[in-house]
Amino acid sequence: MRSKIFILIVALALGGVAAVMAASYLNDARSDIEAEGEPVSVLIAVEDIPRGLSSEELLSRELIVLEEMPRRFVAAGAVSSERALEGQVLAAPLTAGEQITRSRFEYPSSAGLAYSIPGDYMALSIPVDEVDGVAGLVKPGDHIALYVTFSPGPDGEVDLTKLLISDAKVLASGGALRSESVTEDEGSDGLMSTSRSQSASTDTVVPRTLTIAVSAADAERVVFAEETGDVWCALLPATAIESPVGDGQTILTVFE
Repeated sequence: MRSKIFILIVALALGGVAAVMAASYLNDARSDIEAEGEPVSVLIAVEDIPRGLSSEELLSRELIVLEEMPRRFVAAGAVSSERALEGQVLAAPLTAGEQITRSRFEYPSSAGLAYSIPGDYMALSIPVDEVDGVAGLVKPGDHIALYVTFSPGPDGEVDLTKLLISDAKVLASGGALRSESVTEDEGSDGLMSTSRSQSASTDTVVPRTLTIAVSAADAERVVFAEETGDVWCALLPATAIESPVGDGQTILTVFE
């Protein structure tokens, strides 16, 4: 009789343990399901995109946009922040609706300068020094204007200084294709984030060349100006909306 009671007590105890374990499993499963259904913002390609475009172009032209989707559908390495792509170029084509992943992008220093050149433009290097190159403070990604002085000017008598290129994007400064060191970290959600650090050195190394993006017609003008005149760079503000304009100056007009 006692043995039957003991067996009954053990059975009830085991049943209770099993019930507790089952409830815990169901709670964990419910939490996992809720977590997988949590909306997450990721970058999505709006249309088919060829390789070679910079992240800045893709975002400004709204070729890639942030969309929300359940976490369970987010691809490994999917990018959830626009800042995570700063300074990078698309190294592989994208298809419409595809999630943007880190593996599709590279830094120009890895992918090559050709990936940084905007469509219908070409890269052209011009010689600079600490004076006409804005003291070496021009960095890749900045925009500059170019001025040229011809001596004598087109009239064959009076020197002329005139705006040559109103806005040119700097692709490289010397051999540097980017101005910051970038480290990548993977968050707890598996998505990539970036952090940037500036060099601790206060010494400015003046590059001997600046490589700019120009059209074929502007390339001819810049090369001619470099061969026959003196070219100076002017750094444009990062917040500039309009390009500078000018009528040119000679000794006859500079004090007007």
